[in-house]
This record gives sequence, structure tokens and C-alpha cells, in this order.
Amino acid sequence: MSPHGSTRALVLVPPTAAAIDGAEPANADRRTHPRLTPNQLQNRLVARHKYGESVTLVDLSVGGVQLETPRFVRPDSDLALELIDARTREVSAIVSRVVRARVAALNSDGGVTYRAACAFKRPWSHPSLLLAMPTATDERSERSQTHEYLKLELALKTIVEGYFKRSRDGRAGRWRDGSALVDALSRLCGSAERRRDPVDRQLAGLLTTVIPALQRGEPAADVLRKLHRQLATHLPLLAIRTQSVHDRLDHDRERVTLNVGVDGDRAPIAVTAEFEPGFGLDAAQFRLLKLSAYVVGLVENWTRDAGAAPAAPLLPPTDAVRDLTPAQLPLGWNRVVVRYLDGPLLRGYSNDFHADRAHLHVSPSISCPPSDRLLVPVARLKAVFFVKDLNGDAGRVDDGQSFDRGPAGRKAQVTFRDGEVMLGSTLNYRPNGQGFFLLPASARSNNIRVYVVNAAIRHMRFV
Repeated sequence: MSPHGSTRALVLVPPTAAAIDGAEPANADRRTHPRLTPNQLQNRLVARHKYGESVTLVDLSVGGVQLETPRFVRPDSDLALELIDARTREVSAIVSRVVRARVAALNSDGGVTYRAACAFKRPWSHPSLLLAMPTATDERSERSQTHEYLKLELALKTIVEGYFKRSRDGRAGRWRDGSALVDALSRLCGSAERRRDPVDRQLAGLLTTVIPALQRGEPAADVLRKLHRQLATHLPLLAIRTQSVHDRLDHDRERVTLNVGVDGDRAPIAVTAEFEPGFGLDAAQFRLLKLSAYVVGLVENWTRDAGAAPAAPLLPPTDAVRDLTPAQLPLGWNRVVVRYLDGPLLRGYSNDFHADRAHLHVSPSISCPPSDRLLVPVARLKAVFFVKDLNGDAGRVDDGQSFDRGPAGRKAQVTFRDGEVMLGSTLNYRPNGQGFFLLPASARSNNIRVYVVNAAIRHMRFV
């Protein structure tokens, strides 16, 4: 490898089935034990430090694990882990050796997330790691899924290229209007989320980050940082950015550059991803990188592309939301107040919340056009409050420390990461789920029920 690392440049062309069938990257993983992502496991597994906090699984095999943790880890140290089968509740205690460790992210609360690759002291055999033998039906289904993902990739390519393309009279392209772009990306996100393929669902996760950012008019640099962190949970990514393919690269890293064609009369957008030396992408990782290149190219250019006006927020400010009387609220709609992990608050109406979905839509009014509905990723939230009144009563303070009515379910006290303590009762608490509903302790509370996101909790106990 050269002192400046290896660089590969590729051009993204419309995909064809013939280009996929039987193809395997030259750098395919040749380790003794296959590494499985959480989505590929037969049973859902949850990991934590022994007698300690949870960790995030990146991939897992018989011989080791790659994980992210807020606890400081260093190479050549021992790590005691517990792996919990979410179905059987069986707990496996495992001792591993840290092979590699690095800083994965700097958190908004000032903390640090570390990524560590660990080798088990003894091989770990578990039913979740078994790979099912494919049947003839599975093979037909796999071929069908292949063609479906090609349609998804082509749809994303059409949207991105249509955004940059100009007509012969010099006017902006089909998707240059912000509302049209949001509407197209939202439909694509919904389609990707319904797919069984893990990469398709990962694309849906990227779009749930991009769409609200476009609606809010966030700076491209801020959105790229969020995308980088999200991609780093699936790829050992050091950096991803757009640049000229002729730019000088001085760091010793593995690089893959993908050229996103935007118009026959314009130079393509070059998206470069950087990895640690010696890393090679497998087929699923390369697919995700290709899809990500379109998204990153769109993000970095939606406000600075020639002739494009800066993206304006597509939603009115929170105080512009007009509340409705109970009689005016249509069946199936709810008043919601969503609180983000980093503090911002959003009020509005929603009719598509589901506890197992990765996002919900919040509308400033019941009758607003679809493009004005803000797509909100649940993973970025502290909680979703289903309320009686969007404005509440600023003069009333809930005691929050005692029940004034009989609880529906088990009494529970939740302490959030920001220090807030909430008392209520729950019927569906699942420590390994995305979240659970908490009914307020006081009947006088403005909250009807609260959907608490597990990732926002510091401590939860039954009382």
C-alpha cells in the first residue's frame, strides 16, 4: 500500500440484476467464523457489562464480538460481558480480550462512545448464531428480494439525480422544490422500512435522519455528522464526505470513492469513504455504502448547489400550532408533544404512531399537506407525550411523587438521562424493547400516557 493509503474510484450506474448475481467482492471476509449483525441473529440478543450498563452490538460471531460502549476500554484488557437471549431470558457470561479499541463518537452530553473489537477467551456456541440452510423457496425469495432492492436503489438514484438535473431552459429539476423532495423521500423511506432486507431497513434509518433535517433547514455539516455516526454502527467508517476525485489525500487509510452522476453536462459528485488500513467491504456493506453515497451527495449539496436557494424550514414554529377541541379531533389522531434527547420540543398531531415503528409523523395541523408532516426518528427522542392540551397549564405543577388514583399495572419510577424523574404505572415494560408506555400517577396530569424511549433512561425501578 502506498504511504497515502489505497484509493478506489467507482462510478454508480443504474444497477442490473446481471451485475449482482453471483458477484462477490474481492475483499470478502474470510474469517473462520461468520460475523452476524443484530438483524441477522436467529434470536434477538442484548449485551451489557457484567453487573453494569448496556452495550451496543455491532456484530457477533462464535469467536468474538464488536461493540460500542460508554465505558473506557483499552487494547489487551479483559472485558466481562453478559449476553441475554430476549426470547428465553437466558444469560451467558463471557470473558473476552479487547483486540482493538477507538473512540467512535463524542456525545452531546459530553460523554464518549468507544468501539471495541473483542476476542472470546473460549468459543461461544448459541442457537442465535446458527445460519439456516437455504431451501428452494428461500432461494426464489432471495432472487425476488434482489430485484426488489434494485428497484429501491434505482428509485433513490432517480430522486437524487432529479434534484440536481436542470431542464434545457435552465430551470431547476423536478425535485428542487423542497416539498416535492420531502414527499418523494418520505415515500421511499416508508417502502424501505417495510422490507425484510437489513440493508433496506438501514437505508430507512438514514432517510429518517435526512428528511427531518431538510424540513427543519438544518446545516448540511450537522446532518453529515449525524449520518456518519449512524453509518458507523454498520460500517467501521472513519470519515465520509464529498470531494473532487483529484483531491490530494494524505492520510494512511483505505478509501472507496463513488461517483454519483447528476447530469450529462456536469461533473459527478464524488463521495469518499475512509476506513482503517486493510479493511475490506463484504457484499452487504458495499450495498449500504452505495446507497449512502446518494444520500451524502444530496445532503452536502442541497443548499450550496449552483442556483439553489438555502433550504427553508418547511414546518411552522411550535407556537404556530393551533389546538383543536375534543370534538374537532378526528378518530385515530392524537395530540402529541415529542421531546428530543438533546432538548428540543415539538407539538402537533399524529395518526401513525406505533410502539414498534422506527419513526412517527407529527403534523402542525390535521389538514396540512403530506410534505408538511415532520418525520421524527424515535431513536432520537426522550419520550412521546400523548396529551389532553397541546399548550398545557403553565401555572400547574404536578407533584409527580405520589399516586392519586389506582395504578393500571405495576408502579414504576423512571429516571431519565437528563435527571428528570417520572412516576407512573406500566403494563408493557420490556427492558430489551424500543420503549414502553407509562401512565401518569396523577389523574390531573396533562399527559394521557407517555411513551418512554429506553435509550433515554438512566434508571428504571418498580415501586
